[in-house]
Amino acid sequence: MNPSTLYFSRAGNLRKALLFALFAAAALALAWFEHAERVAPPPTIGLPGMEFPAPAPRDNGVLGPLQIPFLLLLGSASLFYVGRFGLRVVRGGVAARIEGHALHLHGSYGAASPVLVSDIAEMIVDRADRLPGEGGGGAARIGARLRHGLYLRYRSADGDGEVRLLDNDVEGGVDQLRRFAGQLDAWRRSAAV
Repeated sequence: MNPSTLYFSRAGNLRKALLFALFAAAALALAWFEHAERVAPPPTIGLPGMEFPAPAPRDNGVLGPLQIPFLLLLGSASLFYVGRFGLRVVRGGVAARIEGHALHLHGSYGAASPVLVSDIAEMIVDRADRLPGEGGGGAARIGARLRHGLYLRYRSADGDGEVRLLDNDVEGGVDQLRRFAGQLDAWRRSAAV
C-alpha cells in the first residue's frame, strides 16, 4: 500500500452506516410509538353489567412535549451520519494524501484547501481515547479504547484546524495510519530544512 495515501475502508464505513441506521430506526420508532400513544383514545374496561372508568392519562412531566421532537432530531442526526458513511462506502476514494508538499484531505474532514506540510503543528498516532480533540463520554470513551487514530493539528489561511483519522475509516487500519504518519513526518522534516 502506498504510504502517502489513505483510502476509505468500505467495510469500516459500512459498519458505521449500519450502526447509525439502527440508531435512526430506534429513535424514529420510539417517536412513532409515543405519538400513537398520545393520539389513541384511552382503553375502557367493561364487563357485562359493570363499567369501569378509563385509566388516567400518563403524566409525562415538564419535558413530555419535547420527547417527540427530541427523538425526531436524534433520528435525523443519525440519518445524516448514515448518509456520510454510506457515501464513503459507495464512492470509496481517498481520505487523505500527501502530494506536492501539501496534505490533501477529503472534504468531509473540513479542510477546504490543501494544508502545507510545513503548517502541520502537531501529529499524534495513538489510541483514540488518548488523542486530543473530540472527547465523548461513557460508551464512546470505552469504544475509543479499541480504536487507534491519527490526530493532526494544523495552521491554515482559514485559521487553525484539527482532524482525526481513525483506523476503521481507512484501508489498512492502524498499520497504514502509522506508515502515513511516518511519511508525513518525513515530509515535514524535509520542509523544515
